[in-house]
Amino acid sequence: MEKLFENILEDDEKIVKTFKPNKAKLYASTFFSVILCCFFPLLVSILGILIPDEFGYKPDALFVLIPIGLFILVLILTWVFLSIYYKNVYYAYSNKRIIIRSGILGVDYKSLDMSMIGAVDVYVSVIDKILRKNTGSVTYGSMASPMNRNTGSLYRFSHIETPYETCKEIKTAINSFKESKKQNN
Repeated sequence: MEKLFENILEDDEKIVKTFKPNKAKLYASTFFSVILCCFFPLLVSILGILIPDEFGYKPDALFVLIPIGLFILVLILTWVFLSIYYKNVYYAYSNKRIIIRSGILGVDYKSLDMSMIGAVDVYVSVIDKILRKNTGSVTYGSMASPMNRNTGSLYRFSHIETPYETCKEIKTAINSFKESKKQNN
């Protein structure tokens, strides 16, 4: 797994541990969001087609199939892009920073130096509880990239297994890194 990150690692940097999101949780939460976003517009458009207007005009059944077809197309495209995304997404932490590898059309990297991390948050959603996969998200914040529940954070290990243990493990690594920095200065 370290080979996935070797092109961005510094000479004296080593990957301590890598993580892969739980596939069932990633797919379930994404499809739940897409269905939730599409359900009401789909319902309104179907009802608008099925209920005659004030002049008594009732459209053909073909017009009912168009919103349903668009909904199915959105689900298929979501599945395709999510499959590509899942192949590329990995999370890791090294002896110096946390790293997020992701992307759909290419591979992108985001990293946050451990010396900059000021807050760590664990979030377990309702879907995490329903799936009973012991999954959740660990979010990292700094002065330059603060955490906000409404807007999210750039640095989040989403849908990982054992989020509380992972949080403790990474916080220990962060504290060790900061302690060694103090001793060196």
